[in-house]
Amino acid sequence: FTIVSPNRPAAPDGVRLVRAVPDEPFDAIVVGVKPHMLADVAGDIADVAGPDTAVLSILAGVTLEDLRSRFPAAGSVVRLMPNLAVALGKSPLALVADGLDRTGRDALDGFLAPIGTPEWLPDQTQYDLVTALAGSGPAFVYRFIEALGTAGERLGLEAQQSARLALATAEGAVALA
Repeated sequence: FTIVSPNRPAAPDGVRLVRAVPDEPFDAIVVGVKPHMLADVAGDIADVAGPDTAVLSILAGVTLEDLRSRFPAAGSVVRLMPNLAVALGKSPLALVADGLDRTGRDALDGFLAPIGTPEWLPDQTQYDLVTALAGSGPAFVYRFIEALGTAGERLGLEAQQSARLALATAEGAVALA
């Protein structure tokens, strides 16, 4: 793995950190900048994104058509939308691609498995639906857990104990589900 970042001070062990895009081919490139910065980095990435390269974008609102126009020589372009549970390896991962066959999808599923559950969408028109469900959904779950804890406290439990019980209840229910 190679991280390209002009500002990152260090990378984890076994990961190469460079300040500019190296002039070498890559199997896959994950583009993870603010969407308005895509124009600034696309040229350097396009130079190393060839027919054997999959360009994966986690940029909100950047369509497959936008990606294809920026990376025309790439073998495939993929939209990937995780949520914050990616940090725990538990994120739903919404995916849609242009130019990726079944073998490529299977390989990408294996690559992404450590960070969550890949879910391929038939087309990108469903991205707003996934954003509502998997992007906003955790906030509703957190609010529900908080409401359970508050209810327990109002019924007479100590606040911290009620919060722990509410969280344990949710964790158990999720595990059983």
